[in-house]
Parts: sequence; C-alpha cells; structure tokens
Amino acid sequence: MSEKQPCTYQQTRFHRFHGYNLSLHDQDTVAHREMSFANAIVFSERSLSPGEVFLIEIESSENGWSGHIRLGLTQLDPDALQRSGHLLPQCAIPDMVSNKTMGESWVCALTKHQAWYDANYLTNYFRLDGNHVFTSRGTFPTSILKSSRDDKMDILPTDVGSRVGVLYLPCGQNMAVMHFIINGEFVVPLSRTIPYNDGPIRAVIDVYGATKRVRVIQVYNVNSLQSACRETILKNIKAASVSKLPLPNALKEYLLYKT
Repeated sequence: MSEKQPCTYQQTRFHRFHGYNLSLHDQDTVAHREMSFANAIVFSERSLSPGEVFLIEIESSENGWSGHIRLGLTQLDPDALQRSGHLLPQCAIPDMVSNKTMGESWVCALTKHQAWYDANYLTNYFRLDGNHVFTSRGTFPTSILKSSRDDKMDILPTDVGSRVGVLYLPCGQNMAVMHFIINGEFVVPLSRTIPYNDGPIRAVIDVYGATKRVRVIQVYNVNSLQSACRETILKNIKAASVSKLPLPNALKEYLLYKT
C-alpha cells in the first residue's frame, strides 16, 4: 500500500517576468526594487478568480522619493509579453492604464489617506461573516487582512507593515468592480467597468517611489485535513450558527479560529 501523501496548497507568488529594477526573493514571494524609483512592475503568478484576494505587505520603504506603491488588476499576459520580448513600461500609472494596445489595466495609487466604507458583502464569490472571509478560492480569518504591527491603530496605508489586498467582484453581465482592502478595512470601490469575461485577470503591483519592498501574504494556506474540513463546514453554515452544532466546545472554538 502506498504511503498517504499530506495535503498541499498552491503558494501564491509573483510572476518571474517583471520590471528590470526589480528582484524576487523567498521563492518569488518578495519583490524588492534594487534602485531608482520606477521600472518595478510585477504581476501575480497566475490569474485571479472572482472574489479571490491577492494580499501583500509593505516590508520596507526608502526616503527621498515621492509617491508610493500602485496596484490593481490587469488583463495583460506576462507570459505572452515575455515571449514577444516586450519590456514593461516604466510606471503602471499612466503607462499601463493609458496604453491599451497590450491589454486593459485598472491601477490606482496608494495614498496615506483613503476613503473607507463599511462593507457587508454576501455574494457567490465573497462573503464576510464575523471573524471569517469566504471566497471563491477558500476561507480565511479576517485577522490575516490586518497589519502584523503592534500599533495597528496608528498605521497608515503606505507605512511599513501595512497590508493591502485587491480583488474583483462581478456586478452584472461581464462587468466587475475592483476593491482594495487595506489593513482589514474596505476602500470605496474603484474601477466599476472591468469586463472580467474578456480574459484572465491578474493582480499587478508597481513597487514605486517610497515603497521599496513588498511580500505576498499567504491567505489560502489549507495544508491539513483538519483545516480543509473547517473550510467545508464554514462554506455551508454561518459563523453565528456554529455554537448550535452538536460538537465539543474545543471544536467549536477551532471552527471559529479561536484556537
């Protein structure tokens, strides 16, 4: 009898085709701008599903430059660009947004102050329920969206330690809305006219200006049978109903990410 293999998950990474001032580290999960302020565009390794969150954390910054990280979504195919010998533009804004010959892109600059709103989503692709987020790719605790710094209340969106996520949610026939989640808070919806059925959509990040280094945060780490079972249960019931299940208290706490 063959030995049973452990459960594995697909790690979220950056694509290896990127701007020439950028270098990748830690198995392509860290993007570091080596010099200057630009030529540091990078993509998610693979395309995103509707509702799937691509989350990064700012690891270091550099004084002397104006502006900060830009991020968003794109229908550019980095594999096709690499095969054709294309060089990426110097900056995501305005170059990628205004030049649509290679594909559509929707990119916004991160600033120190954003416009927040209270999101209460319940869709087939993304659902907030208490301490959990349910998406088309998997379930994770809302706490992972927040900064890992001790002074979470004082952190600005562009500070080192800030966590920024991007996703898109369908809102009509072949139309989707792009959202940012910054340190666990939703930003007012940005682009509203993304034709998500026209082609695969990837996250795109421009490690620009004062932002020096960013890391992908692994949101979908379903690496055990126990956590896979928890995810399946929470897809079928609301978190508020867990207390009513005929289970020991220890299991109920596990289901609610309390242990």
